[in-house]
Amino acid sequence: MGDPASIAKRIHVPTYDEILERIGRRPRRRARRRAAYEEEIELLARVRDIVISRTDFVREVARLLDGLHPFHRELVEIEFDRRDVSSAVSCISRARKMTDRLMEKYKVLLLASESPKEARALAREARGRILSLYKRCSRGLEVLRSLMVFMHRLPAIDPGSPTIIVSGPPSSGKSTLVKNVSRAKPKVADYPFTTKQIHIGHFEAGEGRVQVVDTPGLLDRSLEEMNPVERRAAAALRLLDGAVLFLFDPRPDAYMGLDRQASLLENTVAKLVTGRRIYVVVNKEDAVDRGRLEEAVAAAEEAAERVGAVFLGSTSAVDGEKARRVVGEVASREGWTRRSP
Repeated sequence: MGDPASIAKRIHVPTYDEILERIGRRPRRRARRRAAYEEEIELLARVRDIVISRTDFVREVARLLDGLHPFHRELVEIEFDRRDVSSAVSCISRARKMTDRLMEKYKVLLLASESPKEARALAREARGRILSLYKRCSRGLEVLRSLMVFMHRLPAIDPGSPTIIVSGPPSSGKSTLVKNVSRAKPKVADYPFTTKQIHIGHFEAGEGRVQVVDTPGLLDRSLEEMNPVERRAAAALRLLDGAVLFLFDPRPDAYMGLDRQASLLENTVAKLVTGRRIYVVVNKEDAVDRGRLEEAVAAAEEAAERVGAVFLGSTSAVDGEKARRVVGEVASREGWTRRSP
C-alpha cells in the first residue's frame, strides 16, 4: 500500500446534510407525456445513484484501514476507538446494500401502481426510507470525516527503509538533533513535552538514506499508564523496525534525574524495543561543567551496559556537525552507509 496520508487526503467523506443537499428538491417534470410510474422510477433511481456515489468512499476507507502498517494502525487507535470506526464503516456499508434492495422492491411496487397519486406516494415513501438509512449513519460519517483528516497528517514513514528512532526523557534534545541532521522542522522549545507528534527527517548516510524519527518525551511508567502523547512514542519504539538512539540529559535541573533516566532506559525503552539495537548518548555536553558531564557519562554508560546497548559518549545536538556525527555513527554500525549491491 502507498503512503496512507496521501491516500486519506484524496478521500472525501460527506456529511449527511451534504448528501441531502445533493439530492435536493424534486426536479421539474418534463414536458413529454409518460406513465407516472416511469417518472417516479427515474427519480428514485436518481436518489439511489446519488447516495451510492456519495458513499463510495467507504470502500476506499475499508481498504486503507485494512492495509495499514501496525505503526500507523496504532497511531490511529490511540486517537480513535476501534469500535466507533468499525461501526461507522458497517453502518454505511449496510445502508448501501439496503438502498439497492429498497430500489428493487419499490420498482416492482411502482410498476404495479394504478394511479399517479399512488406512484408518487410510493416514491416518496421509498425516498424517505433510503434517506433514513443514511441519517442513522450521521455520527458514523462524522467519525470517518475526522479520521480522514487525522490520517492525512500521519507521518510519511517507509517501514521498510533504514530507521533511527530518537528516544529519551522530555527536553533531552531529541527534536534539536532531528532538526540538525535533516530537513525536518519539529518544534523546538526550552520547556518539556514540546513534541506532541511523531516527526520524520532524512539523513544522508554515505551511499544510503536513513529515516530519523523524532518522538515525544517518555516518562518511566508502563504502557498502560502512558498518556496519548507518550503512547505515540511507544508505538514508534515497539512497531518500527530500526535502531534506537536514546539521549540522556546531563543537566542538574533536567526534567528527570540521572537515576530516573537510567530507569527509563532499562524499565521502559528496553522493554518496548525487543530484538533491536539501542545506542545511548549523553546530549547537551555544552550545558554542564566537566564534573557533571563525567557523572552523567558514567551513569549513562552503566545503564547502557545493563541493557546491552552501545554507548556512544557525549555530544551536543545544537552543533549540527556533532549531531550528524552521532547519527552517522549509528548508521555506520547498522551497515546503512555502504553502497547497496
